[in-house]
Amino acid sequence: MEFPISQIVKSPTVALKVGSLEFQAGEIGEQFETYHVHESVLIRSSHYFKQVLNSKFQEGIKREISLSSPVDTPKACELFLEFAYYGKCLPLQTASNPLLLYGEAYLFAEKIQATEFKDYIYQRARAEAEQSFRDLDFLFKTVKPTDLLSQARVELLETWASLIEMIYEGTYDNKDEILKAATPSDAETLFKDHLNNMKSWLEPSKIDLFRGLLSQISAQYPLVIACSPRIQKLIRCTPDFAADMFNHQLRPAVEEIEQAQIFAVPHLYSVTRKKVRLVPE
Repeated sequence: MEFPISQIVKSPTVALKVGSLEFQAGEIGEQFETYHVHESVLIRSSHYFKQVLNSKFQEGIKREISLSSPVDTPKACELFLEFAYYGKCLPLQTASNPLLLYGEAYLFAEKIQATEFKDYIYQRARAEAEQSFRDLDFLFKTVKPTDLLSQARVELLETWASLIEMIYEGTYDNKDEILKAATPSDAETLFKDHLNNMKSWLEPSKIDLFRGLLSQISAQYPLVIACSPRIQKLIRCTPDFAADMFNHQLRPAVEEIEQAQIFAVPHLYSVTRKKVRLVPE
């Protein structure tokens, strides 16, 4: 998403203040980072900034925008600005935990409605998570809990638990609507139709992308996840996360039913919430 430099330099700049209120010595103080960003870059990269800067809001008139919610962190904003100017971004080499930083950036992208940046961060987070869990799975099978290398296992699982808390608290999906559509409304609903609805319910695109990433990998590595009491508690206390994990575990069973071609037999199946019954031809 690179922009011609000639268009960028002709654009006025906007003071973008990003940070939050912090307590210091018993007093509340504002801890902000200020970035002077070209207006054209903000407008093209974020629907939120486009609305603010193209309106008569005070922020647009003063050419100053302050973001101070919990998801507005300087590190996340810096990743966004790097992507907005260059079309790609990477955590600084000094970043101790890129996965957590990707989680922060994802929530920031959702807040400012930066669709391309959000998709990019999701792809980077998926690649990082898949590699990390492949390595962790190897360690789980070869390294004893008392070995020094087991520390990598502990750190990743702690990061994963923090991501689950962060993402499930800060994102939403339309699972309730999908579940309602997948639930048979009467006794005459055909089993095949119900199965198709269930397949729609299980589609990853139907839930938030980052939620799908967290639940899919958690379901893929159950023995590793079981090593973390904190994640086990989250499964019990976060219904959405538990349901998403179950969806990924259920998918192979749904595919197996479909591959068995049970619909080839001369029977029609009707499914209700309480029972399955055979319908005569």
